[in-house]
Amino acid sequence: MSTEKDSMLRVRLTKRQSDELDVIVGELQAQMPEASVTTSSIARYALEKYVSDHIAKRDGTKIFIEISTADATDEDIKNLYGLLSKLFDETKENYSPMVHYMVGEILEPVMMKMASHMKPKKPEVRDGE
Repeated sequence: MSTEKDSMLRVRLTKRQSDELDVIVGELQAQMPEASVTTSSIARYALEKYVSDHIAKRDGTKIFIEISTADATDEDIKNLYGLLSKLFDETKENYSPMVHYMVGEILEPVMMKMASHMKPKKPEVRDGE
């Protein structure tokens, strides 16, 4: 159910962003029906996160990295995953627990995303097979 406030927020979104937002809302509602997730609640959260991240960048209390993988091949992703795994292991052996922790905080989300890219893709079922 879409409210007037939800509709006003969507005016600024592209069709793709709006469709993706529908998917996110659907997934969150399925996982937590009691939370009553809406477009406006996600917008409020996103704005809070944006402001918080902006402050953290300005104050230097967090490091933000954004890397496009649009042109990366599956082989590139596998190679990068291997290099990052080695780096993470080396920090445990050669650096303080704090350095190892920070490297883990940086690499974990990247490696989890990469692992999902590396999962074998399900073969397509063809008619007549």
